[in-house]
Amino acid sequence: MTRITRRAALAGATAATLAAPALAQGMPELRSIRATAKSWLWIAEDYAGALGAFEKAGVRVLGNSSGRGVNVDALLSGAAEILLGAPTVTMRVQIRRQPLKMIAGMVNRYASHVVVRPDILQRLGVTEASPVADKARALKGLRLGTTGPGAAPDFLLRNLLVRAGFKPDADAQLVTVQGGGPAMLAALERGVIDGFCLSSPTSDVAVSRGQAAFLFNMSRNPPPEFADYLYIAATATDRVAAERGPQLVAYCRGLAVAHPAEHDHPPGIKYRARGIIGDLDPAI
Repeated sequence: MTRITRRAALAGATAATLAAPALAQGMPELRSIRATAKSWLWIAEDYAGALGAFEKAGVRVLGNSSGRGVNVDALLSGAAEILLGAPTVTMRVQIRRQPLKMIAGMVNRYASHVVVRPDILQRLGVTEASPVADKARALKGLRLGTTGPGAAPDFLLRNLLVRAGFKPDADAQLVTVQGGGPAMLAALERGVIDGFCLSSPTSDVAVSRGQAAFLFNMSRNPPPEFADYLYIAATATDRVAAERGPQLVAYCRGLAVAHPAEHDHPPGIKYRARGIIGDLDPAI
């Protein structure tokens, strides 16, 4: 089995950025799966693809979205070679002795945000700047959109409700909304839900439209225990690691190119974001 180490992932990353794209017809491919099509959570993979970093490292990556919050079954069944998602989901499956390994971390904040209709927060006298306990109590009785049971947004809402002394399944309505950001925004606009938990840019779009206000902005003002939290990781099965280790190393090299490029060159990612995320207010 090829062992994927940090040294192996980073080795040659600089050379990969300078090498001519390896566009040979027979280039190996990896399929990745994530919950939603467009989110900043997946930007490392999307940006690496936009830069051509994966192909320069020797692999073509085909990204797919399911519209569902939990996608471990797609990985275990062989429908995808890489899963992008929350380590908490992966670890719950690992505890059941399923052969999964996380190979790369991508996001170190619990970056799914909780937004609620402004009139509700105004009536309760709660804002994003209120104490964590007050904000958690504001969730009582609300219909809150999530991507499904077991998914990271569902977990966060349950965590906040429990810390406020509530029973999530009795003192609030956690509503599964499939179809990603557009479906969540439509549910809020139609009054099916009072708020939701989802990552940017969907949460920012809801706020910019006046449909919602931030209750928990988990990037800007998270509860202390979520300030440094591995939230999104890439996971593969032991079988894929054994059979396709060199391609997984190439995948990690592509990410190793994208991460510093995101951080060191903001204009570049702002330019690329228009193609990755779609039509978006430049302020967002």
